[in-house]
Amino acid sequence: MRVSERQIHLMAEAIVGALIEQGFVHLTAGRDVVVRRIYELLVKNFQTEQEIEEEAEDFARQHARQMAGMDQHKIIQGIKDRLAKERGFTL
Repeated sequence: MRVSERQIHLMAEAIVGALIEQGFVHLTAGRDVVVRRIYELLVKNFQTEQEIEEEAEDFARQHARQMAGMDQHKIIQGIKDRLAKERGFTL
């Protein structure tokens, strides 16, 4: 995971704060409970994205000989896009 746990926690707090401040939500549970749930969802999202990226890099390494002379970054991004689409995950 490239984003620290502290950064994710700050994101969760900012999301909940903005939703409350702008009147989009009225909490029936404690703010800490909601922040914790948003934090968990963000962690899961970042982990899934990291797994997709690692899988794409592994695939590119395994097939590097066949893709010689091609832009590796574009290849990996294309593989990531395809894997994400197959899994219904938005990058």
